[in-house]
Amino acid sequence: MQTAEIRGAKVLLPSDDEPAVRVWPYSDPLEEERVANTHFASLDLTSQRLVDVNLNRCRFTGSRLMGVSLARVSMSDVLFEGCQFDYATWEQVKVTGDVAFVGCSFKEAEIIGSDLRGAVFDDCAFAADIESTKMSGVDLRGSDLSGLSGLASLHGAQVTELQLRQLSEVMIRDLDLTIAELPL
Repeated sequence: MQTAEIRGAKVLLPSDDEPAVRVWPYSDPLEEERVANTHFASLDLTSQRLVDVNLNRCRFTGSRLMGVSLARVSMSDVLFEGCQFDYATWEQVKVTGDVAFVGCSFKEAEIIGSDLRGAVFDDCAFAADIESTKMSGVDLRGSDLSGLSGLASLHGAQVTELQLRQLSEVMIRDLDLTIAELPL
């Protein structure tokens, strides 16, 4: 069994016995299903809807998930590489095992009421609105956080010293602070 280790996450990958799937074989919306042991490559899941779906031991490479809607989706042993989640909506998404996002984009995405504890986001671009989401232990090191909104959800996340400048800008925006000079 092959695994990918990304910043401490050990994602169990799908078996190499089958070639990568390049066409989404499921209906839209996909509801109450288990998707397992599959490598999806260069998929276009633009505006697809997944509800009450369990993703287990899946790999997504170079896929477009723009505008995708994930509701009550659980993920375990899932690796996303070079995927676009721009304009996506995540509601009550839950990470239940090792999950990693490498080189992914989250522009104008909404992540609401989710539990992403323990996930790894490596070299991702966040311009997402994150609300009421548990992110304790999430590894954000190496990602661009400058467009992020929802600083409170980052409680317990791992960031680098260099990312603190980005997060101070997020704080100013989130809290609508006015920076004023002290009178002399």
